[in-house]
Amino acid sequence: MKFLLLYLFIINYLAFTMFAYDKEQALKHGRRVSEKNLLTLCFFGGSLGGWFAMRKLRHKISKDSFKVKFFAIVAIQVSVFFIVFKR
Repeated sequence: MKFLLLYLFIINYLAFTMFAYDKEQALKHGRRVSEKNLLTLCFFGGSLGGWFAMRKLRHKISKDSFKVKFFAIVAIQVSVFFIVFKR
């Protein structure tokens, strides 16, 4: 259980950091992080970090195609959580 919590902390921190870096690069017109990479981080457990970054940094909130994919990942994760921990 400790490993799982540590993993979730690290992946969410990494997701938040990558969203922040992408936002910074967008403002500087620099090389961006691909949406595929951001969504992959979210898929592997970083959705909370991604969601906080989207809210706090106001990043990727106006791109509907990204939001649909992001919230589909969240829906899958919530479904899996309830299936696994259903008692």
